[in-house]
Amino acid sequence: MKKLSKITTALFSAFLFTNAVSAQDFTFGPKVGYNNAKLAGSSWQEFHDNNSINGFHIGAFAEVRFDKFAIQPEVYYSSAGGKWKTTFENNTLEHDFNLSYVNVPVMLKYYLTNGIAIEAGPQAGFLTDSKVKWSDLDPKSPNFNDFDFSVNVGLSVNIIDFMISARYNAGLTNVIDNPDVDWKNRVMQLSVGYRF
Repeated sequence: MKKLSKITTALFSAFLFTNAVSAQDFTFGPKVGYNNAKLAGSSWQEFHDNNSINGFHIGAFAEVRFDKFAIQPEVYYSSAGGKWKTTFENNTLEHDFNLSYVNVPVMLKYYLTNGIAIEAGPQAGFLTDSKVKWSDLDPKSPNFNDFDFSVNVGLSVNIIDFMISARYNAGLTNVIDNPDVDWKNRVMQLSVGYRF
């Protein structure tokens, strides 16, 4: 009887797995979009309220969908950073922090309707370039961290073969390796992707 029960369980599990695999929908494609980035933090020097910079991102995504749920891994190049502005002895000083990353997020999606999904997931970012424009400070003083871990939340809409998404990226690790600095990436993204 136990042997028959194990065989039945194994057959039932195989049946469920086969149905899940056959029901999945796989799409992939390129994506490109606009970034509005800033550095959030209060240590070292206070940031000016208007400290965001404009940028872009470009890369690729893949989506494996199981009915209302989906997994969407991505890899893309993205600009980040921010602007620090302060007034000192009637002089206005502006410092631009232009950072570039290769980001690898894994988004978990839940479809509210057939074409509209909410999404959230972790992201690993690898610093590829940093350009700091601050003529009044030593350009060698900042040491930017090579790795950035963050969390994404957003909304995506599928229209025919296109995917339009809005996403907020909140960094959890410090951007700069300095005990007196507590800066984290904050990026708003608007993307358009093509689904093959």
